Amino acid sequence: MRVLVLLTALAASASAFTPLAPRSLRGLTVVRANPTVVEELTNENAVLRNEITRKDAIIEGLLETLAASAMSTSLTPSTHATPLTDLCQLSKEACDAVTPMLKAFYEKIADQRHGGSSKLKSDATYFTIADGIVQHMFIEHLFNGKFAQIVGEEDESVINIVEKPFTVDDLTVPEEFNPIIEATLAKVKLLADRIDDKAFMQMTAFVDPIDGTREFATARGEYVTILLGFNDNVGNPNAGIMYRPLTEPVTWAAGAASEDCVMGHLDMAEEPQHKGMLITDAKVSPFINQLIDELGYERVNSVASGNRAMMLLEGKGGAYIRDTGGFAKWDTSAPTAVLEAYGGTMSKLPPFLNDKSLVPYTHLKSSKNLDFVPGKVHLTLSNAKVKKTFVKGVDVLVQDVATIKEYSCVEGLVALDSKCMGDLDAIHEAMLKVKEEGLWSKPVFT
Repeated sequence: MRVLVLLTALAASASAFTPLAPRSLRGLTVVRANPTVVEELTNENAVLRNEITRKDAIIEGLLETLAASAMSTSLTPSTHATPLTDLCQLSKEACDAVTPMLKAFYEKIADQRHGGSSKLKSDATYFTIADGIVQHMFIEHLFNGKFAQIVGEEDESVINIVEKPFTVDDLTVPEEFNPIIEATLAKVKLLADRIDDKAFMQMTAFVDPIDGTREFATARGEYVTILLGFNDNVGNPNAGIMYRPLTEPVTWAAGAASEDCVMGHLDMAEEPQHKGMLITDAKVSPFINQLIDELGYERVNSVASGNRAMMLLEGKGGAYIRDTGGFAKWDTSAPTAVLEAYGGTMSKLPPFLNDKSLVPYTHLKSSKNLDFVPGKVHLTLSNAKVKKTFVKGVDVLVQDVATIKEYSCVEGLVALDSKCMGDLDAIHEAMLKVKEEGLWSKPVFT
């Protein structure tokens, strides 16, 4: 089909070719092409090459998932009638299990006077001992061997909670935490025994042990969430849980739309703000600012990805829309699944802009970004795979998928609660109007 398209393009542009005076060269006629046509075909070739690379990465991710689950394909399928519901309930119990340990760390880490319990990560976000240990418990002791693939935010961390002194990378865990770490690990291992060994072997789990680590380290624990998302063999979120461990009482939401599963305990707004647009604590883009005004929505301040998704469920805002990046797929896996179970959505912005399609991000383990589109994403310090490729003050539209972090979300976001789903047409119409108003009001994807 591609060949036919290219041949058609060549035929249609035949009049644009300016032949030289024909001269014979071993029976061939030499023709000089119009430079404009050559440039267009070269650009199309570049797009095709990047698209092939992206599709190859998706296929690679699928093959890895299939390979990881190959041992389970000959076994008797799970007999559980509602495996995802069971998984949500068990994940909630796992979050309950790690909460006392998290609270113990929070009391020490939140106060910067206790130095040595937190450090600055290379991507300029706070990393804590608690972050590393919780992820290690979930990935290595709860989910290990139960899923085809597991992706965690802190995959580069080296954790030791077997031999004392316990360590997280180059940090030594204070001895006072040893008993609660050991007790928590014992609980997590018991929960692991209850996870079906076969039911999820074609799924990929995404783990964000502490979403909002900056808030965790600065005594704003009410905004912190644990995010556990479970995705099918093509990367679509199927089930998940969002859990605030540091609120009193804990608040949480879990769900799996395919099983009509909705569960949780939420801090519902006394006066719902379904016409409220959640905005980040960073600079809001011109596109979003003008969209809010066009819709007549109210601006609602918010922090941390998981917390924002829970705010939508709690009626503290009706929409969370952004064109800029700065978040990753461990921030979207669980929230997408839970919002969909509750009747809402968390989708990529470009497909919605095009034709109101609600397309989630692709959540698979991969060495390349599976949602990247060449020439559409601006390079930033946040999404650059190699930091030194980003030069402050220089605007670069990325052409090569290898330039972008594999798990960066680079196509914006359209997150809506169930009530706002009835306003899809109005939101789409407002977006198109803002987009057409001028250069400075167009979405800028990062």
